Amino acid sequence: MKAIIQITTILILFTNSVFAQLDWEFYEETNISGTVSGSIKHGHIFKTVSGNIYEVTDYVYLYEYEYSPNVIVLKSGDMFKLIIDGFDETLICRKLNSSVEKKEVKGELETPKAFEAFIVNDFDGYEQGNIYVLSNGQIWEQTEPYIWIWIWVMPKVLIYETNGIYKMKFDQIEHPVTVKRIK
Repeated sequence: MKAIIQITTILILFTNSVFAQLDWEFYEETNISGTVSGSIKHGHIFKTVSGNIYEVTDYVYLYEYEYSPNVIVLKSGDMFKLIIDGFDETLICRKLNSSVEKKEVKGELETPKAFEAFIVNDFDGYEQGNIYVLSNGQIWEQTEPYIWIWIWVMPKVLIYETNGIYKMKFDQIEHPVTVKRIK
């Protein structure tokens, strides 16, 4: 047990020194889109008013409530650091979307790494096997066995890729679900 604690301490010190040594460059100053409320942890998604979408990659747990807070974004390689007004800690993130949203592969449009759309068919929440028809013409199926009942007309959703898996997040539900593209 003592060895595990020592190894963990060494890893934490190493990780902190690696992040401290990164050359962070200014990327943008903007605001978080909408209200940030509730828990902020690994995997949390932030959208900025400038249209960028970030996913928290470090292991933190914060509980915050801020309305459209100002954020300064720094960049080092493919990593981003968000310094959000009112937050006690900075957040290490990865950017989910790129400036090139559509790319043709083998005659078909490739699914972007992250995009927003509206669900145009009936939406009564999440349930494995549900089919979601989006305003951009795409059709997605929920593959994750997760149920959350929420009736909404044409909700906006964010679909993003993380580690080769696509997830769908509805604005009003904190938990994103795993989906696969059908069309």
